Amino acid sequence: MIRWGDVLQKTIDSEDFLKEINTNGFWKCETSVKKYARNLYEDGTEFDMRGTSADYVSIDFMSKQPKILTDKGYYILRTGGGRFIILDETKFDSSYLDLSISDSIPLETKEDPEFPELYKVFRKDVNDKSKQENSALEFPNALGCYDLLIKKLFGNVKWYVGPRGLKHSQFRTHGKKSDEKITCLYDYDGPEELDYTIWTKDCILLFEAKVVDHVNEGLDIGWHKMAYPAARFSKINNYTIKPIYFLRCKNIIHLFVFPKFQFHNDGIIINDKKNQIPEKIFRIDL
Repeated sequence: MIRWGDVLQKTIDSEDFLKEINTNGFWKCETSVKKYARNLYEDGTEFDMRGTSADYVSIDFMSKQPKILTDKGYYILRTGGGRFIILDETKFDSSYLDLSISDSIPLETKEDPEFPELYKVFRKDVNDKSKQENSALEFPNALGCYDLLIKKLFGNVKWYVGPRGLKHSQFRTHGKKSDEKITCLYDYDGPEELDYTIWTKDCILLFEAKVVDHVNEGLDIGWHKMAYPAARFSKINNYTIKPIYFLRCKNIIHLFVFPKFQFHNDGIIINDKKNQIPEKIFRIDL
């Protein structure tokens, strides 16, 4: 019975893979992961690859990358439509973050006494796994935290909650090599999801949200989780895009605010390290 680990092992041992990875620093699969796996083996081979293509190539955290790859200094990224790319970390720095919550600024919470039942429902919802992410994102708004966030970032300016959701997008994705040269890696063509946005008159705060169970979990988020949805705003010239990583663990939320998102030739750079360091980290105690 062939499993995903077997497919990866056969791939990285192949002459074609080694030639590409040693020459270019990456190797691309141009077909969906399941079709690729079946083409790699003879007809009649039995596979144990249940679920969707995303289950194998859409990896949110570095700690979830296949050990078969990380042992060799490789990592995998989805490129849309079930396709994927494997990169050599010695040639293209990892696109995954290494965050810390040790230096954060508290944001005060304030409940409106006229809406006690609202806060009861929010507190109930944040413990309901089917509603965790959406409720987690809206709860700070009801506590006045986004007002404080905007004031600390921009002063007294008007703001609104903007569009969010799933969208099919197409955009060019670049990688920055260890010598700082930028090269085209792939043309992304597939779904990307935007969890939340806050708009001022000249800035869009773009949120990626995660809810985790353990302290120090979720700090190795992939930059693609913010960069892919940012691409939908690449042609809006009069706005600054600032990614925010929203990480909730139990009753504590951390907001990692990153610098202005830098597009490259109407596309994105997947591993631009200097722009993947938070400018500020805020903490909300629910």
